[in-house]
Parts: sequence; C-alpha cells; structure tokens
Amino acid sequence: TEKGWNLYVCGNGGMKPQHAVLLAEDIDKETLIKYLDRFLMFYIRTANRLERTATWLNKLEGGIDYLKQVIIHDYLGICDELEAEMAHLINTYQCEWKATIEDPEKVKRFRSFVNSEQSDPSLVHVEERGQIRPAKEHEKTLVGISE
Repeated sequence: TEKGWNLYVCGNGGMKPQHAVLLAEDIDKETLIKYLDRFLMFYIRTANRLERTATWLNKLEGGIDYLKQVIIHDYLGICDELEAEMAHLINTYQCEWKATIEDPEKVKRFRSFVNSEQSDPSLVHVEERGQIRPAKEHEKTLVGISE
C-alpha cells in the first residue's frame, strides 16, 4: 500500500478455497519480515503435521484475533523465542540437493545398481519440451523396449 505492507495469512486453494486473512496492515518491510518469521514458527510449533494454514487457523481457538495477539502483541511472551528459532533455521539451512551434487560420494548413490556400473536397460526416457522424462509404457514400445 502507499503506507506500507499488508500481511495476509492462511489462505487456501485447491478443493476448499479460502481467502487469506489480514494479520497486519500498513507495516514497514522490517516489521513484515519479523511478523512472518513469528507466524511461521508459531504455526510450525502448533499445527499438526501436514495441516494447511487455513485449516490450522480455523481450528485455532480465538482465530485471527488470538493470532494477532500472539504475533503482534506478544501475548504469550514467546516472540523472542520464535524469532530466535527462525534465525537458527536460516543460519543453519543447507540445500540437500546442492550438498549432494557437490559430494562425489553422495553422487555415486544415484545409479541404477549399487553393485554395477551398468545402467538399467528398462529405464527409457523421452524428450518433452526440451527435457527428458520417463517413457510411458506405450512410448517404450515405440523405441523397441517393453516388458
């Protein structure tokens, strides 16, 4: 906005769409990031595994008003902890794929057979939009390989 950022949270797409809810309005970028960090860590702490944010908020006693109290007004006195937890995650983050590609020993794990250098002849790829993908059964027959 002209006055700053509006922070909406807990929207949902898919089978049960739900509009996101306004958590904070007209805030500066630093506050926006601080609130996002707090929100994400509070969500991680309190949500069930694989629970979407919209579902989590709908079940949260007190709903968005309670969430505002926790995130903005530090109602539970845990905001410093939440920020420290997010800082720890950011500072210790490692991309597992990048680490794997950079380690020849880990790259060796990505082969068809652990006891042979040969590739699996049943793995057939076809090109689509400039990239390869596994062939479907009818495509394997076209290139002369079928089970």
